[in-house]
Amino acid sequence: MGHGAGAPGAPGAPGAPGAHGAHGNGTTEAHFLQSKFLPQLRKYAKEVKNSRITCYNPKHDIVRDTLVFHKGSYKISKKTTVIMFHLDAGGGAYAHGGHVIIHRPTPTKRDRRLAHVIKKYVGLNPAYHGYSYRTNLRNCNVLRRRGIDYSLVEMGFITNKHDFKKINQHLDQIVKNDIEAITHETIK
Repeated sequence: MGHGAGAPGAPGAPGAPGAHGAHGNGTTEAHFLQSKFLPQLRKYAKEVKNSRITCYNPKHDIVRDTLVFHKGSYKISKKTTVIMFHLDAGGGAYAHGGHVIIHRPTPTKRDRRLAHVIKKYVGLNPAYHGYSYRTNLRNCNVLRRRGIDYSLVEMGFITNKHDFKKINQHLDQIVKNDIEAITHETIK
């Protein structure tokens, strides 16, 4: 999950509590990911046959573990693929839809499959058309420098009631399709 160990995640819309009380549509990013998304992820992770899926301990914050304690992303095996799930936050014309943050200028087939899931259930953020190549995310830079394949999935905006409604309405299918997109396996 994108946030653990009490890290609230994406800050809320203007006027909402600050980063320590991040809200959107009555919840925080961390709470939603840990209480709603993670149980579904674990359920479908058991269904794949040719891949082993391990969830980072939600009692820990991988960003803090990495940047403060020099563990987290520094301790992940180089043979591992890391997929991080997040919800975006903000206001304005582009504060809707999701995208996949990638570590190469061109998306992989897996990145395309993950973006397709977002497009199907929530819609893509018009600013990114499905992908954004980023090299300014410190935790992700540790993975990139170590040669670890990763994608960071921004599923939609927690501060956009339409995005959040779509995510909640289709959560089971989103998670199932995300697992299929990551492993390239079909879950019956």
